[in-house]
Amino acid sequence: MSDERDAPSDDETTSQIWARHVFVCTSGKYCPEVDGDGRGVHARLKERVAAEGLNRTVRVNHSGCLDQCGHGPMIVVYPESVWYWGVQVEDVDQIVREHLRDGRPVERLRYRNRPGKNKLPRDDENRPVGRPARVSNRAKRRRHSADRP
Repeated sequence: MSDERDAPSDDETTSQIWARHVFVCTSGKYCPEVDGDGRGVHARLKERVAAEGLNRTVRVNHSGCLDQCGHGPMIVVYPESVWYWGVQVEDVDQIVREHLRDGRPVERLRYRNRPGKNKLPRDDENRPVGRPARVSNRAKRRRHSADRP
């Protein structure tokens, strides 16, 4: 668990300035507004990190384009190099609670792809072609409860 207890004292020097550094794509053509609300995700992350008392150990920054256009909004968390895709404002509380506070990445949002640029082509209506569908938690719960006798 990463919290204020893990932070170095004010008079101690260290090469690890932040326990975790979170980058949110808030620029480029798509993450900020077209494929979601990258700026809203960033704002909510800053708010929740402060509310959890993690702002001495977790740094949240805007990033430029992460070259995964069509999969966003994108977030990457270092030093673990955990990538999240299609992040919505309502996903932020879970990321902060489970990953940034408790150290467990949120598997339903994890992004895995080939190394390097993975930009998706766009159709005539500017939608990404080939973007995987994500099943919401609510839909998963409905499907799971429907499977019960």
